Amino acid sequence: MEDLFMKRRHLTTALCALPIALACLSSQSEARNMSTPRIDQLFATTKPVCFGRFVMDVPASTTVVPGPQAFGPNIESLPNDVRSLTRRAKAKRDEILTKSHTIDKAEVISLLGGPTPGGWTLTYWKNANAKKLGVQNIDGFLAAADHGFTYFFSVDPFEGETVALAKEQLTYVATHLRARDPKEVPVEPGVCLDVGFIADDSGKFQEIFGIGLRFPELPDASFSVSSNKDAQQGDSFEDRRAEAKRAAFMVAPLATLFNKVKTLREGKLKVPQGQGSEALFRRPIEDGNGHWHEFQFEYTGKQFDHRNPSWDASLFTGVTHDQAGAKPSSLTDAEAMALWDRLMASVRLRVPNK
Repeated sequence: MEDLFMKRRHLTTALCALPIALACLSSQSEARNMSTPRIDQLFATTKPVCFGRFVMDVPASTTVVPGPQAFGPNIESLPNDVRSLTRRAKAKRDEILTKSHTIDKAEVISLLGGPTPGGWTLTYWKNANAKKLGVQNIDGFLAAADHGFTYFFSVDPFEGETVALAKEQLTYVATHLRARDPKEVPVEPGVCLDVGFIADDSGKFQEIFGIGLRFPELPDASFSVSSNKDAQQGDSFEDRRAEAKRAAFMVAPLATLFNKVKTLREGKLKVPQGQGSEALFRRPIEDGNGHWHEFQFEYTGKQFDHRNPSWDASLFTGVTHDQAGAKPSSLTDAEAMALWDRLMASVRLRVPNK
């Protein structure tokens, strides 16, 4: 499921620049909070979905696709699979031992229980060169009720990292980690994982989280949202569009495509966290009749501030086999915008800033 989400995120990145470039001169509408009977019915019953430091309300039938989750290193959730931790830890140890007799000359340093009950910590050199450079790997296999989690470090002294600090961070995460029912929205500061929660208000870790949403009633619509606490503040959404527009005018085929792309809405969008920027486009099907939608949003936040992280969102229609625009959209412009508005209005920090 995470692979599916990542494919969607790559699709978002690949498709973003061109339509923004082509559509940025089109007329824009200031309409907000669109509503249609079909989308109103879809949202008749909702459920909260928690990811990272955020929560949003989605239709009760929505399928949530787990996306990236990093709290420092990446964390992998193993729902209802805590019993596999011992097998996984020993299998990784045996894999390293096998490589100790090859040209890699990998070396196991230790495999110890902990740092919390039911977990394991494996430390090793992945090859002779890593040992020479002092780059040590520390793999954590963590237990929380019925669920397992993996949390892997690569400690590079040339980056100012130390084994002691990595083990301290591993212990911190292990002792602040607990299981979480998907229906639970914790009220205390921390980050939501797939089936887990890490209580934290320190802001000392990099935080990257995201989810994808699919809707059984709208099978060709795909929504994704992700946050990044330490994201660099580069050119603004508007500046990138302006630069892409200038480049588009220099290529004749892009001017032709420009005439076929309609801007449904463009400009600033106020969300619960603050003011971001959106661009909503309707694009033609390349081979055949019909159209599909691509909606984009960015909120810059404040770099390194876990109470005001940056985040972005995308909505595509005409999706089949994880490819947007592969078929005509089943949603009208008004329905696509209504779906977008309902979702965007609900994305908020789970613990609001005071």
